[in-house]
Amino acid sequence: MTRRDDFLLKTGAVINGKWVILEFLGKGGMGEVYKAHQMDLDRYVAIKFICGSRTRSLGGDAVAINSSIERFRREVRIMARIKHPNVVQIYDFGTLPAEADLQPVDFAVMEYIAGGTLRSSMPDEGFYPDENRAREWIISFFLPLLEGVKALHTAGIIHRDLKPENVLLDNDTPKIVDFGLARCFRSTPLTDSVETHGTPLYMSPEHFLDMKKADERTDIYALGKILYEATTGRLGSDQFPLRQAALHSPEAGFFQDLDVIIKLATAENREERFHSVGSFLEALESAIGKEDKTLFASIAQLAGRWRRLSPVPTESRNLPGRFRAAAKPWMLLGRRLLNGLPGWFPRPFRTGRATTYGGGGC
Repeated sequence: MTRRDDFLLKTGAVINGKWVILEFLGKGGMGEVYKAHQMDLDRYVAIKFICGSRTRSLGGDAVAINSSIERFRREVRIMARIKHPNVVQIYDFGTLPAEADLQPVDFAVMEYIAGGTLRSSMPDEGFYPDENRAREWIISFFLPLLEGVKALHTAGIIHRDLKPENVLLDNDTPKIVDFGLARCFRSTPLTDSVETHGTPLYMSPEHFLDMKKADERTDIYALGKILYEATTGRLGSDQFPLRQAALHSPEAGFFQDLDVIIKLATAENREERFHSVGSFLEALESAIGKEDKTLFASIAQLAGRWRRLSPVPTESRNLPGRFRAAAKPWMLLGRRLLNGLPGWFPRPFRTGRATTYGGGGC
């Protein structure tokens, strides 16, 4: 196994006689992630290593090095506890033996997701004022994301770094990843000092002041910011973080309801937020309407992301706007039926952003 200055491993390296390194996927402050092939089970996996350059950068600070290693091991333990379709699954954990003057390197083997991140499903300009596209995105992506976070909270886990880049897309299934900042209610904090880690644009006020004061409502705040961003457009560095989000003079009834939900999720005082992800879910489902939810979910399941896959059928262009929007999914679905079964489940188009598996978060 050969080490390079930029990456921990070379393509073709074999880990513990079982995994062959195929491709470098991403790197952050404390983690490197690779695509690998597991030979005995003939499957692709993602392997995340605690970054050797990170431990070297800590010099001889044994406390800091041990804290980094323990944070990584805790991330693996937390992820291994969750079995949910909207959370990336952990398969294995191991340690590379010490090499030269370096310490042993821990690694985690996890489910490989070939798609991009939730970011690729969110237009830079936002969905507003297109109500149908906003509903479709919420049903296809955001409600499943809420279900995944709900499962984390049920297990006593707070993620503390929810953002679009930490949600991978397995076809159209969102999967939460990167638990490097996660905390389990039942675990002991690594240090007694005040910590501030996370992504400022999605960080709640209490999280910014003291990471250890974060609770479920901290994740709810981040989720509210994601919903706001999907609706209004990508958040920029010029936008002041830690504030309550709100739509600008929404006109349609659906967007007025969405505005109330976003305000409740991102209230600066956490006592004024939704008390649980379950209540957040209920509010969104109520705004969407049960009948509309079933309709759009069925279309998404059968035809995939049909808005991105096909142009507007000619026969629908002469219809009034409201009826055209309602007719479009059924016309496209009919076309797929006529084209045969192989066209039912096409691969959705997305922007070509790399999957990171939270390389920078552990």
